[in-house]
Amino acid sequence: MTARSHRLALLQTALVSAAFAMQLVVSNAINPLLPVYREQLDLSALVLSLTFVLYVGALVAVLSLLANPRFARHAPWLLLVSLVVLIASDLFAVHPEPWSILASRVLVGVAGGLGTGAASALVVGTIGAAGRAITSTGNIAGAVVGTVGAQLLVSLLGAAAPAPVFLGHAAIAAVLAVVLAVVLWVRRRPNARALEHQTGALQVGTRQRMPLPARAVPLLLAGGITWAALSISVVFSATIFAELGQTAVQALGPALLLVASGALQLASPALARVAPWLSGMLLLALGAASVAVAVVWAQPIAGVVGLVAIGAGAGIAYRAALVVFTLGARSSQQGALASVYAAVTYAEAAVAALGVGRLSDLVGFGPAAVGTFGALAVLAAAALLWAPRLRDTVEPGAAPA
Repeated sequence: MTARSHRLALLQTALVSAAFAMQLVVSNAINPLLPVYREQLDLSALVLSLTFVLYVGALVAVLSLLANPRFARHAPWLLLVSLVVLIASDLFAVHPEPWSILASRVLVGVAGGLGTGAASALVVGTIGAAGRAITSTGNIAGAVVGTVGAQLLVSLLGAAAPAPVFLGHAAIAAVLAVVLAVVLWVRRRPNARALEHQTGALQVGTRQRMPLPARAVPLLLAGGITWAALSISVVFSATIFAELGQTAVQALGPALLLVASGALQLASPALARVAPWLSGMLLLALGAASVAVAVVWAQPIAGVVGLVAIGAGAGIAYRAALVVFTLGARSSQQGALASVYAAVTYAEAAVAALGVGRLSDLVGFGPAAVGTFGALAVLAAAALLWAPRLRDTVEPGAAPA
């Protein structure tokens, strides 16, 4: 590979990672806006949960359709189309009506479904095994940027924040789509070789049975518990603590949760070298218990600390389960396996979020939060029995980086 080709490969990897992260930016940017929408539009807790459930429903539907290694050859086009759909979702979200907001969430889910496996396959095809965690790291990086940016605009602009959030995202996504299209066109031949010829076994029109890992069920269950904890915390915590009058937790908790989650994901390879026995489930259990305590006894510090611990534990545990789930897969299989993992764990999280929304309407946000985070603490503690440790994430024959 020439120096120019190497630079183009690295540029493509950065752009693909950014394109995937942009989907998570907007999917999470709405969460700090939910207290604003609840006040302006008088939305129930169930409708608030639908902003997540409809997104995940569309996401899972598209991921399920694309969970086949044959679609890896179309990864460049799928990723570009996902950015176009994402821009359309922003334009719907600017209109402050419940139907438009929910329609936007469906489009965000469609964009995520188109882009998840495509981004994963492109990155692994370009840089190899080091790209296996792109879908989990991109999730968290995008979520951090979206949540922190939207919360900052809410703090500065109040009820006027939604329009700048979505119009700004649309502008960035449009520029990114144009630049990415140019780079993908320039590298179309190397990408085709990586995505079509690397496996040597895939033929156009041939039905392929994709082998799942031996521990698929426990890995998907661990990922589902982790993603449910993250999703419930991000979607509902700002509204829960706004209703309880704990404004410091409302403003800081969700953002710090995602920062901690992203930091621990990035640190996981190094932690695998010094603490290979580590599982994120213990931190997740302690964090969920701390949030429940914060709600019962009105302890803002416990709320912030608990959300940070949930983020840190989830950052380790979700990435570990994804990496183990795709360990040893080739690039075309990587995209399909990443789509399966995302589809199942997101579906588990959607069911949990819908239940929390309905419960909150019935008994109020406070009691629902205590029951929900208490249950998450118990589930995460039980998952220590089967969730992967960091030592399980090391590629065979490789040392942790």
